[in-house]
Amino acid sequence: ELLAKMPPDFVEEIFRAQIVKLKGPPQTPDKGFAAPLNIFLFQELQRLQNIIAIVRSGLISVVMAIDGTVVMTTDLLEDLGSIFDARVPRRWTNDASGAEISWLMPNLGGWFTGLTERQIMLNTWLETGRQVMKSYWLTGFTNAQGFLTGMRQEVTRQHKRDQWALDDVISHTEVLAFDHERIKEVPEEGQNIHGLFIEGGRWNRSADGGRLDESEPKKLFVGMPAIYVTATTAKDLKGKGIDYGPFGPYNSAVYKYPKRNDRYLIFRLLLKTDLHPYHWKLRGVCLMAQTE
Repeated sequence: ELLAKMPPDFVEEIFRAQIVKLKGPPQTPDKGFAAPLNIFLFQELQRLQNIIAIVRSGLISVVMAIDGTVVMTTDLLEDLGSIFDARVPRRWTNDASGAEISWLMPNLGGWFTGLTERQIMLNTWLETGRQVMKSYWLTGFTNAQGFLTGMRQEVTRQHKRDQWALDDVISHTEVLAFDHERIKEVPEEGQNIHGLFIEGGRWNRSADGGRLDESEPKKLFVGMPAIYVTATTAKDLKGKGIDYGPFGPYNSAVYKYPKRNDRYLIFRLLLKTDLHPYHWKLRGVCLMAQTE
């Protein structure tokens, strides 16, 4: 069943040629491999293809071992046991050294859906270019930091005239008032991201511009609206004079999984709050890319 649902392979020669033709950020001459986010897309496609190849060969081997065409090894037996229990085989999520190569999920169904969704997103980006990508699903990237770094590099290049240096540039986020489906157009600089959840509180969209609020009972995770991420210098940020509430913003961490540690930290963002930021710190408020 899983073999029939497998997404098609990405062939490196083909997608390399496609990326060369892709446009770069607006107002810059960069295109193809000169644009940071296009390089990022290339690396993501390589990683995803690596996972697709591992899964496909693993499934074919298991089927052959059941038929008796090949010898049932301990590895294949382990894979078969995992698939039978609807767990994700270890070889699909970690390489031989134990390093994480894909995403962690408690059940096989969710993991496999993730595989097809990631393939669809990257394929859309590859086929149609960034003009169509109004918002990016942050959870779908194996290296989310790389995406944000690439975005910062592109914005810095767009401000070549202002002589911005990459070292002085900081990330700046704005939580939008709506979900990613309602985004009308692609931003001139920076990118929109979606797919994050908040734990320990909720985002109140009805207030002017939205703010942090107490979570509703029995709701552990609440989906966040789309978030606009861009880069700016500290000087320009002060000039904007953004109102984060009377006590200043709450500096929230964004994690890849609900397990909170430095290894899974993606980045930090500032959230508007009417209460003191310490109030939310005690609540342990943070954002996640996945809820399991």
